[in-house]
Amino acid sequence: MTREDTGSLGGSPEAGQPEPEPAAGNPPGAHAPTAGGETTTSDAGQGKHSPSSSQGTSAEMPLHIFVLAVAYLASLITVFVMYVSWHDFRSYVPASFGQLPVGIVWFAATGAVIASLYGIFVHNKTWDASYKYWHYCRPIFGAVTGSVGALIYLLLLNLGSKSAVKVDSLTFYVVAFVFGFADKSFMQMLQNVTSVIIKPGAKASPVNSKGPSDGGNN
Repeated sequence: MTREDTGSLGGSPEAGQPEPEPAAGNPPGAHAPTAGGETTTSDAGQGKHSPSSSQGTSAEMPLHIFVLAVAYLASLITVFVMYVSWHDFRSYVPASFGQLPVGIVWFAATGAVIASLYGIFVHNKTWDASYKYWHYCRPIFGAVTGSVGALIYLLLLNLGSKSAVKVDSLTFYVVAFVFGFADKSFMQMLQNVTSVIIKPGAKASPVNSKGPSDGGNN
């Protein structure tokens, strides 16, 4: 076969060489051009998103948060033992705050510390650093919310009863513990009470400011 015959079959000397196959897609981690001329990294082959994109600022819990919560609980237990077994210590502690027993403060603070430990056990691998101050202040904050919550509960009982309410210490201990544990419930109750007291006076008049729609006829 002559050279001319070879040229007529292949068209050119390069035609006989195998052409490279088009790529099926960008390899993992390659930069692909976009319509705007920018390059983006292909997610093919990665299999999952990075931890920073899926968990935000979550991280592992610092150990000192757990140590602090356990120290709070141990301190509360120590105070309880001293109050029960040490008469001189108990004589310096008032028996009640008005109608409420003084023990509501202890139960409220204990409920708050239990809530702190619960959060640590559940979220220690997905820790949000913005909650650290919440854990630092749990006993103090819980003692306030639990005590005020018990006081509001007593006030609601007095408003709903025509006779004097007999204070049951166990009932108010439980109320203080619950509101110390669930501070969000306390905030919700506080908003409800505020709405009952303040909102009626802030309601707008039902009369339309533009006047009656029937042209002023009665």
